[in-house]
Formats: sequence, structure tokens, C-alpha cells
Amino acid sequence: MSARPNLLWIVADQLRAQALSVYGDPNVHTPNIDRIAREGVRVTGAYSNYPVCMPYRSSLFTGQYPTTNGVRLHGDFLSPTARTVAHHFRDHGYRTSYVGKWHLAGEHGFNLVSGHGWGGEDFWVHPAMRGGFEDWAGFNLSNNYEQTYYCTGERVEAKRLDGYQTDALTGLSLEYLASCEQSPWFHVIAYETPHPGSGGTPRFPGYPVPAEYENRFDPASITLRENVPTDRAQAAREQLCGYYAMIENLDDNVGRILDWLDASGRAKDTIVVFTSDHGEMGGSQGLRNKEVPYDESIAIPFIVRVPERFASQIDTGATTSDAAWAGVTNDLLMTGVDVFPTSAGLCGIPIDAEAGGSLVEGLDLSRRLGGSADGPVRDHVFVQWLGTRFNFGDHPYRGLRTARYTYVEARDEAFRLLFDNEADPFQLDNLYHQEAHRQKRAELHERLAKTVREIEQTLPDWMSLR
Repeated sequence: MSARPNLLWIVADQLRAQALSVYGDPNVHTPNIDRIAREGVRVTGAYSNYPVCMPYRSSLFTGQYPTTNGVRLHGDFLSPTARTVAHHFRDHGYRTSYVGKWHLAGEHGFNLVSGHGWGGEDFWVHPAMRGGFEDWAGFNLSNNYEQTYYCTGERVEAKRLDGYQTDALTGLSLEYLASCEQSPWFHVIAYETPHPGSGGTPRFPGYPVPAEYENRFDPASITLRENVPTDRAQAAREQLCGYYAMIENLDDNVGRILDWLDASGRAKDTIVVFTSDHGEMGGSQGLRNKEVPYDESIAIPFIVRVPERFASQIDTGATTSDAAWAGVTNDLLMTGVDVFPTSAGLCGIPIDAEAGGSLVEGLDLSRRLGGSADGPVRDHVFVQWLGTRFNFGDHPYRGLRTARYTYVEARDEAFRLLFDNEADPFQLDNLYHQEAHRQKRAELHERLAKTVREIEQTLPDWMSLR
């Protein structure tokens, strides 16, 4: 039995917090993810600091904002010299491993250089680009759920997953963990679901699932969020049917992992973290995907289950009887840069601002998760959008999400936003230009400008209070 817990990260792609039954979605049934919450701590104030895959993932693995680690735009890659959570855990005696989507090695770089093509997949990730993980069965990206290739070792060799991607990745992880002899271990399983993709002949295009999930949802029965415009309602219902089908398949695979932890006896030694990189608009505000600063795009699940014997070792500043680690809903504000240092704190691994010579900008919120009134805490989450060379176009913005307000300053009028999320949870009334809220806007602008200067050093030239 290890003196330190194993650590398992389960990372979904494009899963908004509002699309899980434990977060209140009336359409979908996610009993296994709900079980982690029932046996652990569910955070309701977790938000993506950059709502698109690559920049957010760079924050997740380095504890740094994209303007610090260099993955400024979707399509940039993480430097092979970057220090990550894997390096830090290795330094403290953990065996580190990764299965699934990486998406930090650049877009389609291998295919462009080699001429190989696998239906859009970009399977090859050079060992130097794997973020320091020792054991690897991953791919850069696929977006094809029936034809996914991955790589292992140091040879450029495409290995094809057997069957549906999400099911097969779970199988790879469980096979690896069953054979892992070193303890403690830190394992990441990074699913691509419920991000839309290709493969098969799905009932709802863009959302392929195994046959048994195809007919679980009927567009006529979907309850939409109040901010879906009438002219987008039918398209949103059809999209969400596919989205929810993928989520229920994901949930069943989470159940396979939890069952294995129980059956193998490792549940009592393993901290489980479930989260996502960003959300999905799903028709809200008339929009389909992510990238924008609305809650459907930035609100993400963060759920952690800590075994009892390790929970009692975490310094919460409270007595063991007062610490709360099961069935707790916590409104703590947190974001991607916090996941690395918080995970280290949960495992009793020291981390300072210069972890191995690389600045960690996130906070260790482990004590706060356990109910402590002490320790670092956020009063806002900072959201960056520096522009993009992909779908969203060049629409830079910077924003804050506090417990109550959303404030966004942007170059373009459409994304200058101020919402009172307490009074207006569906963000239907933009207060940005309303005279009655001028003082609040000025206050939030000052906080935002201070944050931008701290993290980026200089303000964008368009960021002035209008």
C-alpha cells in the first residue's frame, strides 16, 4: 500500500457542466459521473480559462496561462522544453502514463510532412512532445470515432483502436493499469467525446455512437435552455440528441473505470478527478460550439473523489470530523491552471511558484476543496481569447467570471458583455451599455485590466473602458 495515493485524471472534450444530470440537466442520465460527485466533491465554479482545446490543454498540463507557456492560439504546440504536471509527479516518485487525445503537438503536422493520411487523424506525437509522460498510448487528435489511430513507443507506427473510440480508450487504460506494477501512479485518460466528429452513419450527423445509443433521445422530448432562440430550437434539439448520446456512452465508460477500481481494490488508494477542457453552446445564444465567453462555453465540470484514508491527511485547517470530502457541492472558483497544483496538493506533493524552474500560475485549492476557510482562493476566473486561425475568426477578448458577474472587454462590439448571473442565469440581458450599471462595469474593468497586466504584462490596444 503506497504512502501516497494514485491519481487518475478523466478528461472529456467539449463537455459543458450543464450537460450532466448531477449539474441539473433534465435530459441526460449520467449515474457514474454522478457517483463520483456523490462520493466526492463537485465544484460549481469551475470555468475554462480559454474555451478551445489546445490553449486550455496547455494550461491544464503546465499550470500556466497560454500567454506564458506559448500556446497562444489553437494550432500552436507545447514546447518540448515545457515543464508539466507529468514531470513534477515523476520527480516525486510517480509512474506517469497517458491514454487518448493530446492535441498539443500541432495540427496535422505529421500528415503534412509525411504524406500519410488516415481519414483526418493525426496520430503521431513525437516522444519529445508528449509532455514528459513515461508510458504513452495516445494521438494528437482524431475526430473520427470509428477509425482512430494512436502511437506508442518511439517508432512512427499507426496502431488502430479496435471499435468505437471511447470504448477502446477505456479498454487501453484498464489494460495498462492492470499491468502497472509501480505505485503510486498518475494516469490520464483523455477522451475526445463528446466533441463532434465523423465515423459510421450516425442518426445525428457529427455525433457517432455505438448502435445501442442511437435512439436514446428524441428531438421532440429535449428540454432546451431558456436562452436558445426559437429559430434555433429544432437544430439545437437535433444537435443535443447526438451530444447527449455521446455523453451517456462516456458515462458508461466512466462506470467501467470505477468498477475496475473497486474490483481491483485500488479505489481505496486512488484519487479520481473528472473534468473537461471547455463547454458547448448547443444552440444557446443562437450558437453551436464553444470559443465564446458565455457560460455554456466556459462552465466545465470539476469533480474529485478522495479515498478516506488520504482525505484525513489533507491539511484543511479543520478537524477530520469537520472536513467534508463526500457528497459535497462546493462553489469554489477555479480554472485550468489550478488543476495541476490542486492535484499535487491532494497527493501531498509540495509545489511552489517555481516548480522545477517553471512558473506555476495556478493555485493549490486542495484545502478549500475539503472545506477549509484558509488557503488561497480566487475571487474571479480570467478568460483569455487571443484570436484564432480556425472557426471563430479573429475576435479577441479578455474576461472575468466572478461568483456573480461576467464581464468581457473585446475588440468587437458583439463580445463586450456584462451579465449579472444571479439575476440573469441564462445571460439574456447584457448590461454593458446600461447607464444604471456603469459603476459596476468600471469596477470590473479595473479588476480585469489589473489581471491582464499581471498575466500578460501589457493591455491589448483595444482594451479601454468605453
